[in-house]
Amino acid sequence: MVWMCEQLELTDPEIKPTPSPDTIEAEADGYLEHLLERWRLPLVNVPDERLEPTTYAPGETRYWIDAMLEHAVMHPIRHEFQLREQLENQRT
Repeated sequence: MVWMCEQLELTDPEIKPTPSPDTIEAEADGYLEHLLERWRLPLVNVPDERLEPTTYAPGETRYWIDAMLEHAVMHPIRHEFQLREQLENQRT
């Protein structure tokens, strides 16, 4: 979201850094609430045409903003699937 706001010249969403591995378990719920709050607003008034026509290049890969949003949503879902599969394999 920070990258997308930079590309669209929007205000920094002020997303806090991820808690450290030592505190993540205790801070996870609060941090997830913070992320949801920070992700809800920045793009709400951005028209669709600003999300699609221009490509942005972080490194060598080129993205539209809507493609980056899709990636941001699907990436953790994929990891959740992988983790569930690994846990199931450990049980059997």
